[in-house]
Amino acid sequence: MVLRIVTSSKLKPLLFLAAGALLASCAQRPAPDTSTSVSLPDKPLSKVDDSQQTARQLYQLAGNYQQEARHYQLLKAARQALQEQDYLLALAISENLKNSRYPMIVQQNTLVLLKAYLATQQQHSISALLEQTKVPTLPQADQAEFVWLAGGYQLAQQRYLQASRYLLQLDALDTGAQRYPQYPDLLWQSLSALTDSQLQSLRTGASQATLGWLELAQLSRRYIGKPDALQQAFADWQRRYVQLSSRLTLPAALSQLLNLTPYQPQRIAVLLPLSGQFRQHAQAIQYGILAAASAQQAAGLVFIDSQQPNEVLAEQVRLSGADFVIGPLLKPQVDRISQDDNWRWPTLFLNSKEPAVPAKAEQFYFALSMEDEAAQMAQLFAQKNYQRPVVISTNTNIALRMQQRFAAHWQALGHSAPELHQFGNKAELEQLISQLLETDKSRERIKQLNNLIPDKLEADPHSRLDIDAIYLLADPVQTRLFKPFVDVSVSQTAPRLPLYASSRSHSTSLDSTDLRDLNGLTFTEMPWMLAEQNSRALREQYQQLFAEQDETLQRLFAMGVDAYNLVGSLRQQQQLPATVFYGLTGRLQLDASGSLVRQLSWAAYRNNRLIPLQEP
Repeated sequence: MVLRIVTSSKLKPLLFLAAGALLASCAQRPAPDTSTSVSLPDKPLSKVDDSQQTARQLYQLAGNYQQEARHYQLLKAARQALQEQDYLLALAISENLKNSRYPMIVQQNTLVLLKAYLATQQQHSISALLEQTKVPTLPQADQAEFVWLAGGYQLAQQRYLQASRYLLQLDALDTGAQRYPQYPDLLWQSLSALTDSQLQSLRTGASQATLGWLELAQLSRRYIGKPDALQQAFADWQRRYVQLSSRLTLPAALSQLLNLTPYQPQRIAVLLPLSGQFRQHAQAIQYGILAAASAQQAAGLVFIDSQQPNEVLAEQVRLSGADFVIGPLLKPQVDRISQDDNWRWPTLFLNSKEPAVPAKAEQFYFALSMEDEAAQMAQLFAQKNYQRPVVISTNTNIALRMQQRFAAHWQALGHSAPELHQFGNKAELEQLISQLLETDKSRERIKQLNNLIPDKLEADPHSRLDIDAIYLLADPVQTRLFKPFVDVSVSQTAPRLPLYASSRSHSTSLDSTDLRDLNGLTFTEMPWMLAEQNSRALREQYQQLFAEQDETLQRLFAMGVDAYNLVGSLRQQQQLPATVFYGLTGRLQLDASGSLVRQLSWAAYRNNRLIPLQEP
């Protein structure tokens, strides 16, 4: 069901008061006789004809009934109000009925309440209702529609794991999936956005149909860019899940994925700065590309030093016989080639795109953008319903850019400008935290009181309560200083203040003391640096070969692996924007400009160890 949102009216308090008064009058009457479930109306039923009544007339007629019968009439009025798109009346009645003393009324009101919340955009109330409601407790006739609406809402909020949980339930409900033609496409959109570990988490206690959907999602990403293998895997899937596949309308995106021909280059030219000051960075990417190529039937590779003029590079690519190009890495070289009208090869650039440069059909951009992390954090804060976040960053160019990206994305999500702060050194950081949490003012007030009274006042300083989250943009050393400062500055009586950081705060070389200091910190990081399950074997091999390599080069190695593996999926991602590539550097999705937008994994320090999280 599609609900039209009413924005031209304001909620009318009198309407709520009237509905509340009507319900309160029921509560003040004597308890009903338990020998009957429904009381008789005050007036004979023959005199109360509500068959052709409007919602507001039904609402008035409810006054003719007593106790539970009155509540049923109010519920009928709320349902009619939804049909008439009188959403404020539906909201007023259902909001009051949720406190009814009759359990059956409360159960039957839940779907009405959800519809009213959705129609009037009551975001906090929707989240609370979904969290409190167990689908099996609803009337059977309401379950499928409740699950459908809940799944659609979670999907619109980009809460893909929750959306998947709801939508997968629909298939188990009687004719649930058949009632909604859009079901396969929405479920596929939701499943496609999950990480491998999130897909795995849905297998616990899963039905046969759910297992079928999960395996379909996994094989579609495992064989992306390999059309023959994908077709074979899909045929095997159909044989194993005959019942599901026989009644399944294949999602449109999956059908297109099966029929699209990917890039299948016979030879790839890789342009990297193999000479000069960035030679070490180029080698890390080169090793990653070679590692990826060695794991499969590889296209031929030729590595070309990108520190040459465009015409020289073009001639070397031509002579190599390459039909696809990866690189260059350095931004000036990327800008130069991307604006060269004579460049004729499909190319995956290893840096970001200039916004003013027009998008070209066969040019793609893959960068380890820190700004993407900031946007991802803003999205998480919005999904967690934070209202007053604070962003603290070092006075470095990258941190300040991330801070501005967070602020811009946060405001684009409909929030007011966040509180932004910067620091340059340890002393400034300590002072900033004290001023930010206003513990300095609290200490001053305690000092003033002690000067006024003879007996010394023993009191802990209080901290601000209006901040609901802090996002820190700092390196690992600064982060290890920051977290204890906050811990000792927040009042013991105040709620725990959630602390978040970017991958800049994470290091794989932390000792037990560092881990203890960072307990409670949540951060974003690429899967490769967290040694997630799908990269563990390669990670072990890498550490044997490059045990001493610094973390910047480790990240570039992962970028090289993903760059090679991305080639086969770029055409699918271009034609099907919902298609996601799950790589070592994160969840990569192509936008309209040809840029790959990264979503990183989540992790946290808990009980002196690092653990993965299923955020949001």
